Amino acid sequence: MSLFDSSQIKPTLINNNAYILQPNVYLEIEQHIEIEHNYAKLDQMATASFSRQQHCIETPLKNEQIHLLKNHLPKELCQSLIEEFEQNPEGIQHPSVLSVLLPQVFNQNLDQQLISYFNSEYCVFWWAIYKIGDEITEQDYSTRWHADGGPRKHLKVLTYLNDYDEHGSDTAYLDVETTDKLKTVGYILNNIKNRVTDLSELCQHFDISFKPKYAQPRTGDSIIFNPNQVAHRARPSKNKTPRYVLSFCVLQSEQNWQTIAENDYMACYGAKKFEGFANTILKFNANTCSTELIEIPKHNEIKSLNHVNLLLNSIFTNPEIVKALYDYVCQHDAKLINCASATSLLHLCKKVIQTQLNPDPSVKINKTIVQALMDLADYQDKLIASYDKYSPANKPDPNAIFWPNPVHKKHPRSRFEQAPFVKKYPIMDMQTPIGSAGSCFAFEISKYFQQHGYNYVITERNDNPESGLVIDGYTPGDTIAKFCANYGILFNSPSFKQLAEKAFAVKSFDKILIESDHGIYLDPYRENVFFRSQQAYLNDYQSHLDAVKESFLTCKVFVVTLGLNECWQLHDGTVMSRNPRENMFQLVQHKVLTVKENIANIQAFFDIIKTHNPDFKLIISVSPVPFLATGRADEHHIITANSHSKAVLLVAAHELVENNADMYYLPSYELVTQCAEDAWCDDHRHVKTDVVERVVKMFEEIFVK
Repeated sequence: MSLFDSSQIKPTLINNNAYILQPNVYLEIEQHIEIEHNYAKLDQMATASFSRQQHCIETPLKNEQIHLLKNHLPKELCQSLIEEFEQNPEGIQHPSVLSVLLPQVFNQNLDQQLISYFNSEYCVFWWAIYKIGDEITEQDYSTRWHADGGPRKHLKVLTYLNDYDEHGSDTAYLDVETTDKLKTVGYILNNIKNRVTDLSELCQHFDISFKPKYAQPRTGDSIIFNPNQVAHRARPSKNKTPRYVLSFCVLQSEQNWQTIAENDYMACYGAKKFEGFANTILKFNANTCSTELIEIPKHNEIKSLNHVNLLLNSIFTNPEIVKALYDYVCQHDAKLINCASATSLLHLCKKVIQTQLNPDPSVKINKTIVQALMDLADYQDKLIASYDKYSPANKPDPNAIFWPNPVHKKHPRSRFEQAPFVKKYPIMDMQTPIGSAGSCFAFEISKYFQQHGYNYVITERNDNPESGLVIDGYTPGDTIAKFCANYGILFNSPSFKQLAEKAFAVKSFDKILIESDHGIYLDPYRENVFFRSQQAYLNDYQSHLDAVKESFLTCKVFVVTLGLNECWQLHDGTVMSRNPRENMFQLVQHKVLTVKENIANIQAFFDIIKTHNPDFKLIISVSPVPFLATGRADEHHIITANSHSKAVLLVAAHELVENNADMYYLPSYELVTQCAEDAWCDDHRHVKTDVVERVVKMFEEIFVK
């Protein structure tokens, strides 16, 4: 709702008469004008630069906020203004008329009153001649009790061009105390359409003393008053003769009114909104500021040529264009009257550049000019996009912008109720062949798929007790397989690449077996896969690779869960899937994988499979399960090492998704670590079943049609 919007306010009934009251609106207007539009700053700057204190006098304006200045203008001048107004209403608005008027109106007598009130210099904001007759329409809002919604320190100078005895139209006003009370109850400064001509009933209801005073000046007399602090109204003419009033709106400034009128700003004819003008006045002294300082004002105003230069360099790629446009502004608008905002500067740039285009098709196109126009269009697009970054408009989920705050006054939200995604990618249904690989968390996901009827691809089991193959946690006859094939847990990204390289014979690998204390053998590339004999390993080797290859060729959607960025590397560059046993340390070196290396590994894994299976789509997640142990404890605590690992993997995952059309991200790490209030089992490492189910439910919401 805007400051003056009263459409949703319930009327206050007093003796069956309805009054629209807005008790807080005067404070909102004051904040709006004084702070947001810099009139408080203008007061500060104008007062600080004032040098004519010796000319100040004791003026009634200080306390009463109103003062009568008798015989201010000659009667002859007043009469000629009336005649010109009636005969040539458009001509009287010409700046030449104002140039003649200003020295006569703002003479020494008035000047003393104004500088004494402001304790600063001043300028003329706008001026007008008003005619008030005996017939008042609904649109004559000035004839109803009101105060002006402008700066707290501003003045109006009303010069009466004909005598009160002729027209009988006076100016009614209230003292400052009464005006303040009416502001508090919500009448003063409310919507102009809700003004009334009689306040006696309202004042009686709120126990406010209502004692209007009436100014009845003679021809040439002037009233000086603060229209924000003194409630007032113009009363209609009692006679057939209309009342004519010459009106000036006066504001503070750092420079005197003559300097501003001659060099910077000529007052316009007719009432004007106050928003933005303080910045215009402040800008006139910008040449006194440090040339090193570039001030970026509020509301996209431009105050200095330094600011212009900064903007031009932000828009255009060609330094010559920047210089040419900057020189143009310096030459044609050094005071920045027309380039008062970023928007107006953009319009000027476009206009100037377009004038350099030659419509003659026989003339060679100036590529520099075309590029400048392209730069301008690109900047405008980027500007709109920047403004939209924090806007809920057109966002898939408006709640995704700001961090959930459970104690927010208007929009309380808990992160524990969030699913941390915004867009859906319906790339599969329950019949789509799907597979998975990765950490122990990945197994929890694969188990859910199998238990809930998804087409989970299983190309290899361990149902033959005589095979000599042992899968940790799997008994022959189990309905749930750990993964698509018996490749075991893949903790690190090189293991994914190696698995694809083996399956599609991209690279040959040494057949290595690690003897265990329990009389069984371990494959360093297959975690939690054991062999009772060397022959069992050899018998299984190729059939296993065939099963892996078949799963990759069959799956249309594949989920990988990245677990660690620490690994153990053999001399040939291959990497173990797990930490080494005691008899392997002499053959491996500890390695910490970078973001770049993790990206390269997963990209290779994807590319190899994609070459043979064009329908292959990859969903990447990062396991929330922390390290069991770190190989960096000489310098890093396991908790910080784990945080580093997850950060590296998260960055890698997001870059992969950004750069590949058929890659997607599943925010399982975020849901478990940020959006689950009680996520962990008693070991503080593994995730509770109900939280895993939330992850898979989120998976379904994002990816399942």
